[in-house]
Formats: sequence, C-alpha cells, structure tokens
Amino acid sequence: MRILLALVPCALGEIALSNEWRRQHCVGDMRTRSLVVATATDSPNLLPILAVINSTLTHAVDGDVSHVVITRHVRRLHAAVAKFTPTAQVTICGGFSDLLTQRPPLDKLQRLADTQRVRRKELLSPFNFAAFYLPYVLREASRVLYLDTDAVVEADVTMLRSLDMGGAPAAAVEDCTQKVHKYVNYELLEEKDHHKLGGEKHWSRFGLSDAAYSNETCVFNRGVVLFDSARWRELRLTETIEDLVDAFVSTRAKLWRGGISQPPFLLTLAGRYLKLGVEWNVRGLGRLELGRAEWMLLAQGAQERYGTPGLDAHTAPAGPFRHTFNPYVSPFAAHAKILHFNGDVRARRPVKPWMLSKQDAENWRRLGIEVSTTEDTTRHITGVCKLAACPTAVNVTTGRRLRSKCETWTSSEDVDGRVRYDQQRRSLSGERWTAKTLKTFGAYYGHACVARAPLCTCRSDMSDDCVTSCAALWHRYVSEELSQSFAASDVAWANDSIASTPHHLRALSDSRRLTEVQWWL
Repeated sequence: MRILLALVPCALGEIALSNEWRRQHCVGDMRTRSLVVATATDSPNLLPILAVINSTLTHAVDGDVSHVVITRHVRRLHAAVAKFTPTAQVTICGGFSDLLTQRPPLDKLQRLADTQRVRRKELLSPFNFAAFYLPYVLREASRVLYLDTDAVVEADVTMLRSLDMGGAPAAAVEDCTQKVHKYVNYELLEEKDHHKLGGEKHWSRFGLSDAAYSNETCVFNRGVVLFDSARWRELRLTETIEDLVDAFVSTRAKLWRGGISQPPFLLTLAGRYLKLGVEWNVRGLGRLELGRAEWMLLAQGAQERYGTPGLDAHTAPAGPFRHTFNPYVSPFAAHAKILHFNGDVRARRPVKPWMLSKQDAENWRRLGIEVSTTEDTTRHITGVCKLAACPTAVNVTTGRRLRSKCETWTSSEDVDGRVRYDQQRRSLSGERWTAKTLKTFGAYYGHACVARAPLCTCRSDMSDDCVTSCAALWHRYVSEELSQSFAASDVAWANDSIASTPHHLRALSDSRRLTEVQWWL
C-alpha cells in the first residue's frame, strides 16, 4: 500500500514535514551537509540534472557538498548517478507531486487548467513550486542552493556556506531589465491584500514589503536562489506564497501574468533578499536574439565590471527588425560562477545546450540553427545547418555597419556575384525584406539558415575574438557516453515514488540496488 505523507500545518500554522518522509520516498546518499545543492524537475530527460551534479562536483574544492534531486524518475536517475557520477553525494526523492498537491492552494491551482488565461499549462505543475518547500524538506541543511536543471556551475559553491546574508531569508541576482510591476495587477492585489473595516483598510493579508508595490523594484531570476533555511521558516514565506497563489486562483488567473510561480516569489521577496553579483546567475543563455536596448545595457555593464570591448562584429540585425539582433551574446560568461540556459520563455522552446551536439556546438562559426514556425508563430528548433549566408554586422550603439566575424566562413554569392549577403536588407533569393513580408521573428528564422547559436565570452580571455558557443560550455561536463546513454532518453517513467518498491529492495546496499533497479529500466 502506497504511503503518502503530506506537508501539514502544525499548531502555529507553520508547515511541518514528517521525519519519515525522506526514508519512504528517497534513495541514495542520505547524509545532509551544511550546504545542499537542490534541483527539481518532472522532465523525463535526466541529462541536464547530471550536468548540474557533475559541474558542481568538478569545482567543489573540499567536496563537502551534497545534492538533492526532486523528480518523478527516481530509479532511472539513481542508476545513472551510480554509473556516471559514483563519487557524488546525491539523494533522489520522488512523491513530491503528491506531497505538494495536498497543499490546498496548489491543489486549487489545477482548477485553472481549463482557463484561456493560462496558455502554458505546464506551469501549473507543482514541481514549479518545489523550491519554496525545500527549507522544510531539508531542515538539517543551514543553506540550500536551488538551481534550475538548465544551469551549470563554474565555481566552488561551498563559499556560499559562509556568506553573510545579513538576516535575509534568501539571496538571488537582481535583474533590472524588467520590473516587478509589469507582472502584477496592482489594483487587484491591493483589493486582495487588505481587509476593510468600516470602509477603511484594516490590515495587510500578505505582509508584503513596500518594495513589492514600487514601480522601480527590479525582478530577480528564480533559477538560482540561495536559501537561509532557518530564516525562511521563521518568516513563514512559503505560507505567504501559498496565500498569494490562493488569491491568484480566486481571480481566475488575473492577479498576475508572465508565469505562475515566479510572480508570487517576486512579490514575497521584494525588498527582503540579499543581492548577489551577476556572476552567480549569468542568465538568458539559449535565447536566439536580443533587443537593442537590452544589448546596450549588457554591454555597458560588462564594460564597467570587466572592461569588455564591444562584440558588435558577432551580432547582426535580424532581417528587417532594426532593433533586434541575432545571436544573443553573453559578455558576462567569462566570469560566470553559474551559467543559466533559461533562454526566452516567449520562444516556447529556447536553444537548450543538449539540443546541439558537442561537435555542432564547437562549429558555431559555420553553423546556423533551423527554426520552424507553426500557425501560432511558436518557434521550434529543428537542428543545425550550414550557414547559407553571413549577415552584415552593425555597431549596435552607433548603427555603423561592420565587417562580420563570420564572413570568411561563407561562400554564398548574391545576384551580383558578391560573396556575402546583407541580411539586414535582402533574403537569400535577393528579394528585399520588409516588415510587411516578414511579420514575426519566427518567419525570419524559418525563411533560411540565418539564426546562429547564442555566443558566450571565453573564460581565459575577454578579447573581442574570444567567443564560443554557449552550448560548448555546457558540454564540458557531459561526456559522449553520457549523452548517448539511457539517462538522456525521452521515454517517460511513470512511477513518482519509491514507496511502491518492496521494502527488501529499498534495504539493499547501493551496489545491489543498482542491479535490481536496472531490471526495471
């Protein structure tokens, strides 16, 4: 009989978790260090998780760091960890979706599956909220570093154990390219946030700081967050997030936009978190393009911090769209402690590094990316292709045309016999591009092999020529054998817990258990 142990409120309203939960639902190394690196995903592709584990282990000087992975695919991941990263201290837990859906607000969230306001139904998955409950699941750990599975570690994260957080419950990297107010319907929020007594606002329901209501408050990315577990529990911030989710459901998804789990996290932590340096979350990797304003902000920040020269020669206008440039270039990657391949959610399917082979990632100068479009203009990556033409680069700041770094890698000729095309003006057939003929970026990228893989600055040198495919940085931690193994399989694994596994199998040693597990694969 399957045992389900839920997060339940105790006498003081705090979230409590039975001590038996981990024994019933987890396998692997059960030791918990003072710093735990945690990830959570319901994806059947386990390759990204192994990249997170291997990259963290590679850079940990004293090796005193443990991993906790929350997944639906416990046995398959356990076998992969034992085979490919046998020295890693990894605990793998299932049963989390059952655990979370017993929280009333997350259970109510499923009611929005039939509303048109939530277009990306996968965002309703309880796994998107797993990070908020880690301070309760991992009570023994004083610090928990939560990473999305599309991140890789480039530094020794054990330094975060001694980071002075100044009483903050969490630490994250601020992102001022966006503001919190763009996500939130403040009229509805204020209506929900205050109870009225005698026609006047009486008390704050959510306990949000003033920063949550400011138009100047910047967002932060939730893919890399350091939790001070004790402080988080003391402030009962998970309950604040749950209260906001409950209000979101009651408004039929009108309270915020641009995600399901990110906005309540932003509102709850606004003005309450420690701001880490940008190197702790070099995000946006995997995007196909960026706007002119964002490019200038990135270039200015890189120049001020690292003295990085311009990378304009690698960037070209995307067809007729004068203020949009391809590819996305990350000038901060050379000094990154954590690289984050979160891409652009508007693309629906960003260029994740495991979508390109190691060889293709290394041949970024010669290769482009084929992007198909569907009727709803959703872009899909269909693979890599030999560049059909080389776009003319432009100085983003001044608009001056430049010689492109990839010119020498192309051999196409235009109608007048010239070796390269100016893709800012003409298509491969020689027709002049206009905003009327190409109404979307998807149509432009689907027209020919023109989109190039996102580029990152190298670790050893910050010169203009020192760039590489961002995907190549990820592939440093993934062997060919691993890429081709069952761990990268897209075959779903239905069991969400080891609770249905006979007790005598759970009691076996790791080596014996691996043999038994492989029988199930």
